[in-house]
Formats: sequence, structure tokens, C-alpha cells
Amino acid sequence: MDITKKLKALSHKTRLEIVRMLLQRSMCVRALARHFNVTEPTISVHLRVLREAGLLYGEKKSYSMHYHVRREELESIAACFTELAALPAQPPSCCGNGNQCRCHCHRKDHLPK
Repeated sequence: MDITKKLKALSHKTRLEIVRMLLQRSMCVRALARHFNVTEPTISVHLRVLREAGLLYGEKKSYSMHYHVRREELESIAACFTELAALPAQPPSCCGNGNQCRCHCHRKDHLPK
């Protein structure tokens, strides 16, 4: 699944907090709604976004659904950022040599003082 969908799902403060809570223990909609002091339908919308992004799964227990985090999905997001952070810096694409730069974007004599 596309990482951007996962990141978008996690970008909402409430959804990120839901994930934090569910990493510690599984919970049902009612318990989450009580914790956040919101309605169950509101929590259900957040859970749907997280499920559709592949970050959560539900497990039926008695009459309610308890939600769990797919930890491997969080690990894949972390691995993506680790790869990004390891990319080497490259010279600007306008040229390979600062003295021959036509746009003067990185020449020493053109830098602000």
C-alpha cells in the first residue's frame, strides 16, 4: 500500500493518539470514545481511516470489535524514513561546479551576508 495514505491517516492528532493507545492494548470503540470524550460514530470514522490505510485490524470479542495496530506497517514507515535519511547529499542539479553556476544559487560570492 502507498505510504502516503498511511502518513495521511497518521497526520491527524486524534488518530495518532488512537494508534499510541492501541499499541499498549486493544480497545473497542466505546472505550476509545469515552477516553476522547467524543461520540462512538466519531471514533468509528477515525478507525475506518486507519483500517483503510492498513494500520489497524479488528478482532471480534463477544459483542464488540477490539482494534489492534499492525506493527509491521509502522515498521515499514520507519524503514522508509531511515532510507530517506541515508540518501547522500548531491550537488544542485543546475551544475556540478559552483564556480560555473549560471543561476548563482550556490556560489560563495553570491551568498547573503
